[in-house]
Amino acid sequence: MAMKAVLSAGVGVLCGSVVAGDMLLLAGRTTDHLVEITFTTVAAYGSFLVAEKLGASGVLATLTASIMLGNIGPLGPITCAGKEAVGAFWEYVAFASNSFVFLLIGMREGHQDFYSALLVVLLAIVLVTLSRAAAVYSCCALFWRSSRRVSARHQHVLCWGGLRGALALALALALPDEMPQRDLIVTATFAVVAFSVFVQGVTITPLRSVSAE
Repeated sequence: MAMKAVLSAGVGVLCGSVVAGDMLLLAGRTTDHLVEITFTTVAAYGSFLVAEKLGASGVLATLTASIMLGNIGPLGPITCAGKEAVGAFWEYVAFASNSFVFLLIGMREGHQDFYSALLVVLLAIVLVTLSRAAAVYSCCALFWRSSRRVSARHQHVLCWGGLRGALALALALALPDEMPQRDLIVTATFAVVAFSVFVQGVTITPLRSVSAE
């Protein structure tokens, strides 16, 4: 199972890289910002479909393609006008997608059996929170003596502000129906996202205000 997961992730990343590379080559041959927007859209959804067709992770494929287009595209293949147009287009798509995700959370919350999976749900929330803390504090410790050091108060905000949403839900819901314990994984993911939104999201502003004092 572990080997299959690693293979799925690796092939997904490879698919995203290949599709994004092809789109960047094509984007360099045009100055029409509408065509450039189309190329980024094709890369996003095309990489997902190709990866899924090969039995790999479509989410990681799209994520890889997006990273390549966002970092390499503005360096030359995508024009300045195209960069502004692409940024505005995907900003709206991100806004609409996040809105649908929150609607999905609201619709699915009433159907999730959190009580029967309470132990798993609590364990998932604790592990995700501790993992975030370990990542933030360990990374900040590397720069403690440099000019890029992050104050302890700001580290607390970074730790508690690790909000999760669309990507976590997409990964969970994309799991095949025949996968063992799929429903439990989806339930735990929804619980973590709900905790992130309704607990961490609500309390992050007061915490930030206290840290700024």
